[in-house]
Amino acid sequence: MKTHITFLLLSGLGGIAFAQNPTSDPNTLMNLGRFDEAKHMLTQKAEQNPGMQTYFDAGYGYLKAGQPDSARIWFEKGISMDEKRVPLNETGAAITYLVKNDMANADAKLTTVVDKSKGKNADILYRIGEAYTGYLTPGNGSIKPVYPKAVNATKALDFLNRASERDKKNASIQLALGDANYLNKDAGTAVSRYESALEMGMDPSRVYQRIGDIYWQGRNLNLAVENYKKAIEANPSYGPAYNQLAELYFLVNRYKDAANYMDQYVSATHDNRQATLLRQAQFHFLAKDFKRAVNLIDSNSTALGQNPIVYRIKGWAYSSLKEPQKAIENINTFLEKAPEKAMPDDYKYLGRAYMETDSASDDSLGAVFLAKAAPFDTTENLYSDIAKYYYRTKKHPEAVAMLDSAAKHGFKSDVQDLFRYGMSNYTLGFQRDTAGKLVRDTVRFALADSALALAQKGAPDYAPTVLYRAKANYYAYTPEEAVLNGKAKPYFEQFISMVGDKEEERKRYKKDLVLAFKYLIAYNDLVAHDEAAQKEWLQKGLSYFPDNKDLAKIASSDEENTAETDSTKQ
Repeated sequence: MKTHITFLLLSGLGGIAFAQNPTSDPNTLMNLGRFDEAKHMLTQKAEQNPGMQTYFDAGYGYLKAGQPDSARIWFEKGISMDEKRVPLNETGAAITYLVKNDMANADAKLTTVVDKSKGKNADILYRIGEAYTGYLTPGNGSIKPVYPKAVNATKALDFLNRASERDKKNASIQLALGDANYLNKDAGTAVSRYESALEMGMDPSRVYQRIGDIYWQGRNLNLAVENYKKAIEANPSYGPAYNQLAELYFLVNRYKDAANYMDQYVSATHDNRQATLLRQAQFHFLAKDFKRAVNLIDSNSTALGQNPIVYRIKGWAYSSLKEPQKAIENINTFLEKAPEKAMPDDYKYLGRAYMETDSASDDSLGAVFLAKAAPFDTTENLYSDIAKYYYRTKKHPEAVAMLDSAAKHGFKSDVQDLFRYGMSNYTLGFQRDTAGKLVRDTVRFALADSALALAQKGAPDYAPTVLYRAKANYYAYTPEEAVLNGKAKPYFEQFISMVGDKEEERKRYKKDLVLAFKYLIAYNDLVAHDEAAQKEWLQKGLSYFPDNKDLAKIASSDEENTAETDSTKQ
């Protein structure tokens, strides 16, 4: 389910201040993931001051941004300006073939630039070695190469070690060596190289973020968090660390922290890409800040355009906010615009929204949608929700079927589920044959008693549970059989003790109490042969219901029997 924006401008959260240190350094902008700004600055500089380095830098900006064809245009412009022993732009052009996996061109061209530089220029060796790392880039909870097909850890280490031998104090080379060792599955050496880069003056925020990434990939999340926070302390505008923290907290289900750091990421980087805006809204939804999720989407409607996912997030949020009509409207719009992307949770939130309306027909439709989602939801027992609807509408076979499905899917029944299961089976115990004659379904009554027994353990003071245990054991048999087997006796006794002394409850359960008294009187007469107990239950029943004809008739019959007995004795 919960698959992101300039935070301060949208939320007005008090008490949070972000450093907004402006920077005119394109390398820093690239490290922050702000490639469009970096490219603009680099190309502008190349146009104003054409030269070997400026053309290379412009091409490099496009290369790091994942646009090798555009990068090659700038590199080729600069080739004529390369120095004889420093074919920098020619190296850049060769690398564009490497990252596109055009090895026929890449191998020959790379060999040429190494030969031209006599294999002795540290910058040329470094650029080639870095290219073989694929340009590792952090984001969305991982550190991945921009160009996976270019990755060759062995070649990267070879070129970068050669470069390091010729320029031992170059922090950029050390950072790239850290990346190469990471790709070579040598995390310990990778961290050592990153630390060397830090000692040589590399931007600490970038280094700490890289170290955090290594620890994350090794699942040492505490050390990952520690290093990301060090990166932020070093530079509060360093966006990648905020992003990684957001994704890390998302991974461990700390959604409020994830949302908070995603907000800070957006504030630091001004990243208004659709994916980022949707991710931010998603995190706030998962953090149960549903209004914030909706407000983020509405406030960024232009940037988000017609992306159908916005309707999904808003629909789910409105469903959780108990605004069913808005939820129904948005989720249905999503399903109309992107039916191929429909997932079970869409139907879950849609079903719940329909059930929140005041319309009986919508309730029925809600049950249909929940039924589509229920088999796929492993965290929420949607079968219970559906069963509740069917129970309320007296569709007892359907209610039982839903609760049976819940059990088959591994959901543990709560007290209410057990009570409904018991009561639905109890109701279904009264069947009619083809002639319309009442037929007792003993299996249904047994199922009812079993479920109600479990419900009673969970809520021992709930009188209806005890009552219907008594009635299930009573109506499963003919009246005479029910009295003789005595199965209903303890529950009738318990029920009377629970409600008999409460006037309002006596009024509510008058018929049931009378049945209980009649049962216990008969039991003590026919089974226990306990005349004293029989009279005690009769007197108690009459004290509660002096006008009840059945109890009065029993009392009258007892008096006649007593008189006959006395007459016989005379």
